Amino acid sequence: MKPFLTVFIPAYNEEACLQHSVEAVLTEMGKMGVPVEILIVDDNSQDRTGQIAENLSARIDCVRVIHHPHNRGIGGAFVTAVGQAQGEWMILIPADLALEPGELHRYLQAAPQADVVVGLRSNRSDYTLVRRIVSWTNIHLIQLLFNMQERQFQYISMYRLDVLHQIQIEYWRSAFFLAEILIKAKALGCRLVQVEILYTPRLTGRPTGAKLVLVVRTVFDMFSFWLRWVLLGKAIARSKASAEPRP
Repeated sequence: MKPFLTVFIPAYNEEACLQHSVEAVLTEMGKMGVPVEILIVDDNSQDRTGQIAENLSARIDCVRVIHHPHNRGIGGAFVTAVGQAQGEWMILIPADLALEPGELHRYLQAAPQADVVVGLRSNRSDYTLVRRIVSWTNIHLIQLLFNMQERQFQYISMYRLDVLHQIQIEYWRSAFFLAEILIKAKALGCRLVQVEILYTPRLTGRPTGAKLVLVVRTVFDMFSFWLRWVLLGKAIARSKASAEPRP
């Protein structure tokens, strides 16, 4: 049976939580009766993550594993997953979950009215002051530069796979790629539906979203894309104007 949902789990050095997260997601999907596949992309982990993923795949039919020979980051893993996913929908679930598994039903309930279901995390209680500033700035810049009304852009979203196949993901090397997808999806006329999701902080490892090098790369990509977006819009407007019949 073709899966309705591909749960894509990017994993880099996640030996402490990968197995628990996969089993928790499968348990919840089983309760809801949703045909699912788990697609783990091991991003050249240096611990036992790859072996744990292989063990899960050998034991559970709906679990598949892809190993990157070199570390490509979460964006690179996302691009790989889009090319390999077999579901009608795809959702990125971090190896540390970052949500209560029971909250997945909120995405599925919104799916019939959406092309992308945008998750809104409930709180940022585990954020340092620096991460709060980075997050606030990122959200408001995207809203301002791209005329987006959505309230968040970097949390867990669920996408129709055929929508992702229509989008060229150019900025996968930085955290901006998640916002890029939403901006391009809206430009295609896709329906973006927001849902409130109960966020849970990770219990092991460290978040990397506020690393200076990643923040700088994300800001650079954001403005690079904005400049191209503005120029492209002007070029399209000029093309339409020149194509209009003259009186």
